[in-house]
Amino acid sequence: TGLDIARSAEPQAVVDTVKASGLRGRGGAGFPTGVKWQTVLDAPGGSKYIVCNADEGDSGTFADRMLMEGDPFCLIEGMAIAARAVGAEKGFVYVRSEYPHAIRKMQVAVARAAALIAPFEIEIRVGAGAYVCGEETSLLNSLEGKRGEVRAKPPLPAIAGLFGCPTVVNNVLTLAAVFGFIAWKVQRK
Repeated sequence: TGLDIARSAEPQAVVDTVKASGLRGRGGAGFPTGVKWQTVLDAPGGSKYIVCNADEGDSGTFADRMLMEGDPFCLIEGMAIAARAVGAEKGFVYVRSEYPHAIRKMQVAVARAAALIAPFEIEIRVGAGAYVCGEETSLLNSLEGKRGEVRAKPPLPAIAGLFGCPTVVNNVLTLAAVFGFIAWKVQRK
């Protein structure tokens, strides 16, 4: 699997692979995923986090929900690959409350995958339905139990994100694309 390959490589090699892929965030800004991961990898700090933004608040968008309900393991493995790349041991999937089936599927899938992705852990968190929590810093505030308000930048979440620690914040499709790219690259060899 892609995770096995990531585990057999040095973290920098995994980040370099993502950078070389040209993958950009599938959210609004299209920021280069590899650059974000490099920043978190290089950031000092004992704890680092992977946060999956599954809030998907824009009207008529259901790609995240469909992926979580149809192939949750794709997302889980993408998060575990990201964790290996940046040195994170804990991840959160922030799912909007209007997706009860996706929440349940993700909870079951995370429980089934726990031994395979260890020592990385994933926790599913249910959002309170606030549109603003789709923005990454507002989402981080919500995860910390604070009011979902946009934080001033700098510092960027990659430097001081969740609980003030370096944090990768990517959405569902971005993390799933990491899994897909690593698997595709392996099949081509």
